[in-house]
This record gives sequence, structure tokens and C-alpha cells, in this order.
Amino acid sequence: MEKKYIPDFAQTVEKYSDNIYRIALVHTSNESDAKDVVQDTFLKYVTYLKKGGTFNSDEHEKAWLIRVTLNRCTDLKRSWVSKSSEISDEILPPVEFRSSDNDVLDAVNKLPEKYKNVIHLFYFEDYSLNEICVILKMNLNTVKTNLSRGRSILRKSLGEEFRYEY
Repeated sequence: MEKKYIPDFAQTVEKYSDNIYRIALVHTSNESDAKDVVQDTFLKYVTYLKKGGTFNSDEHEKAWLIRVTLNRCTDLKRSWVSKSSEISDEILPPVEFRSSDNDVLDAVNKLPEKYKNVIHLFYFEDYSLNEICVILKMNLNTVKTNLSRGRSILRKSLGEEFRYEY
């Protein structure tokens, strides 16, 4: 008999809230919006579990949370509220994610959504290409193409000095 994965809400929040917040912050460029996305993500998580939803594993649960986070960020960007949001230095991700003058993070934030998602998950969250496929529900070749095109856009926007940093 297969052992069923039973999530613990408090443990899940503790384990994934920072990760989800970073993803939301990069995608919304606004601290309060990012916090709202985290809250909405965990609200959907609880609702999903109460309706009898299950996860096959810890990895499945994490992929589900990231997918919900990305979807909520997309929804928020489509709303009129996000149109006036600006990113400030006080709310940027930790220092290891940015250059001293924020050129890299600014360039990543300006990428089209499909490239930004792959670049962020690959470089900032250290997911493998196969994990990104599962999270974004994309074909492996699509993920590779989006990563390559995103890198190319970054290379052009940042110039040759950043060519070998990624």
C-alpha cells in the first residue's frame, strides 16, 4: 500500500513562505503586493486541502504552491492596481540576487513574463530544467528555448560585461 502524503499547514508555511515571497516580490515589484500574493497562495492552499485536494509528495506540493503564486502574480499584474507600482531599493530581494546598481534585477524584471519566470526559477531559486517543466507545466524544449531567449535578451540589454555572469 502506498504511503499518502499528508501536509501540515504550519510546517508548509514555515518551509515555503520565504520562497513564495521572493518569487512574488520579483514578479510584482512591490512589497505589499508580494505579501498579498503570499497570503492568497496559502488561502488557496487551505481551500484546496479542505475540498479534499491531495499532493503526491513534498515536491508536488512545492510545485503547486509556486504555480499558484505565479498565477496570482499574473492576475495582479493584469489588474489596474499594479500599473502604478514601482520597485524601491528597500524591498529588493537579498543582496546575493542583485548587482550593486540593480542593473541585472531591473533587466530581469523587464523581461516578458514567459522568460522572466524561467530565468527567476533557474537562477534565483536554483531549480533544474526538469523541475521548471513541472512547475510551469511546460515541455522541456520550451523551457530551454525560453531560458535561451531570456539570456539573449539580458545579454543585449546588459551588454557584454555581463556575458559570462550567467
